[in-house]
Amino acid sequence: MNTENQNRILALLLQSLEDDFNPQERMRILEQLKNSQPTDEALLGAKMLLEENNWDYNVLKKAFAKTEEKVDLVASQTKRKNKSTYLKYAAVILPITFVLGYFINASFNSKQNIEAFYNKEEGLPNYMGAEKTNWDPLMELYRANKMTEAFAISQQILTQKPQNDTAVYFHGVISYELKNYKIAKIDYAKITQNKESVFYYDAAFRLGFTLKNLNENSAAKQQFETITNDQSNPYNKKAKAVLECLK
Repeated sequence: MNTENQNRILALLLQSLEDDFNPQERMRILEQLKNSQPTDEALLGAKMLLEENNWDYNVLKKAFAKTEEKVDLVASQTKRKNKSTYLKYAAVILPITFVLGYFINASFNSKQNIEAFYNKEEGLPNYMGAEKTNWDPLMELYRANKMTEAFAISQQILTQKPQNDTAVYFHGVISYELKNYKIAKIDYAKITQNKESVFYYDAAFRLGFTLKNLNENSAAKQQFETITNDQSNPYNKKAKAVLECLK
């Protein structure tokens, strides 16, 4: 995408943030941005923020409002105060690298805040005795943070015991640690289908983080909301705190 086209999309995107803008035209502009590969910093930052928030233009509008004072300052310095809102924005947005910084930081800080409520799984206890259980070699690798090796063993166990909750759950846990979120999602979702599972509450909570890391933001919020509505879930209060971060 050349510079001229990027400038045009950026100008239209900024116009579309106005309350009285045609909703159908706004969707067309967002769809155009969604299918583009921008290199312009401000446009790329806007796309990243929209992707992070399921293309909710209100999030972009709120984020841009926080930079508007700086926009006004730069606009006054360029002596364009009497121009329309569109021209004011268009005149200053291209050199404003702080816009990209804000967008990236907003997304990053949201994830950081949420991750503060995520606790790494401690694993199963080691059983003392002459003969080790099937899970001990896996847990030793897991606690040693040798996740690649642990995943290989976990994969073998899961192949042998595909319906075993322990095998499914820890396959998901290790996958999450390796950032294989798609696999973790499958495993956690399978556990949450059975509320009688000893791992049900843990899997339900961890599934929310997994969905968030897959940028399935609506599904993640719904998952945490489900937990907050379940008074028996020990992660009830943590889920409420996470939802506050997602607002």
